[in-house]
Amino acid sequence: MLVLRRNKYLPWCILALLVIAVIPLPAYASDYGAEDLTLDSQGPAVSQLQKDLNELGYYKGSVDGWFGPKTLEAVKSFQKAQGLKVDGLVGQKTKAALNAALQAQTNRFGTQDLTLDSRGPEVTQLQKDLAELGFYTRSIDGWLGPKTQEAVMEFQKAQGLKVDGLVGPKTKAVLTAAMTGVTPSAIASGAKEPSAASIKQYNSHEKPIVDAFRASYKGSLAEALVGRAIWYMEYGFMKYGHTKYPATGYIDCSNFVSLVYKDFGYSITSAAKNYNQVGVKVEGVYAQKIPGTSKYTLVGTDKLKPGDIFTFWNSDAPARTHIGHVAIYMGEINGKPCIINTCNDRPTAIGIINNFAYWYGENLIEVRRVLPDSAFVAGSNFTDQGPVIPAIYQIKPDKVIILPKYLRTGF
Repeated sequence: MLVLRRNKYLPWCILALLVIAVIPLPAYASDYGAEDLTLDSQGPAVSQLQKDLNELGYYKGSVDGWFGPKTLEAVKSFQKAQGLKVDGLVGQKTKAALNAALQAQTNRFGTQDLTLDSRGPEVTQLQKDLAELGFYTRSIDGWLGPKTQEAVMEFQKAQGLKVDGLVGPKTKAVLTAAMTGVTPSAIASGAKEPSAASIKQYNSHEKPIVDAFRASYKGSLAEALVGRAIWYMEYGFMKYGHTKYPATGYIDCSNFVSLVYKDFGYSITSAAKNYNQVGVKVEGVYAQKIPGTSKYTLVGTDKLKPGDIFTFWNSDAPARTHIGHVAIYMGEINGKPCIINTCNDRPTAIGIINNFAYWYGENLIEVRRVLPDSAFVAGSNFTDQGPVIPAIYQIKPDKVIILPKYLRTGF
């Protein structure tokens, strides 16, 4: 009877096992123990830490269960990449960030290395990410062919990784970090996403100008400065207001120019009225009224260089008593001189102007130059201290905030 009863239930047991086998199991978090891990800690929790740091591309030493100097260095590198306190202490925040990073990486690219001729949804995600970062421009087809591998290698080179076209742990980790983006520290209550109308305006006017600028980018300091202004326009989620952006998320014209320049080590006043003392005047640049019309045209554009600062009269009463608006010159793009500045009806507070026929011509005062001659030479060295992430956002980000270091041209 015992044998017969066992045979009777055996098919059901087998069926149950098969069902369990095909149901995706939840991802279990790594167990680093209840105690904090720090220099000279030992045991299985440290072994797990080393395995995970290796999987994320931060640790290359042996998995020996000893929290030595190499493990400490790996932990600090991870903490820095995650925006955590860089103290080498694996406490609750670092443990949580490790598990989040592991889960995010697995969700995006799976557990297997991706290489030439790999196919599937993981490759599709890879292509989408590389396209978003500006490294891949071909079709999203889920096949890691020569063009996708070329994009992978270009990304690896830009990030200082081993350039082998293999999407292994380190490349996956950097890509995941890039696409996870900056987590806003705070978003103001009542903050709204950019309106559909403003996004449509941006796509029809600003985007073609940005695309053209990006296509001709050579990497000089002047171009990098303009690129940072574009980055703030696309990823800064700035709202117009007369307070300091780093603390409040608000920006006005002179604070914007000052902020962009400060990212590259230049201290410029944030008071628009004092911009007549900034740098030196660019001679021969002015707005001229077109005879028989109410329109203006910009004269002397051949004397302008990217990064030059345009100054305009104030329009509040009493008008034309001091500088009331400033902007950064981008260059002549698509046949027109362009400036980037605070604007209305854009997704954020920043927009591009390429028409000087009306207000921008009538109220132009002069153009000032701050950058030295070396700033216009491609390949010259320069300092980049930015970008600034505000303590609070007044506009709710509607996309991932990708840091410049991950983008192909930095913007």
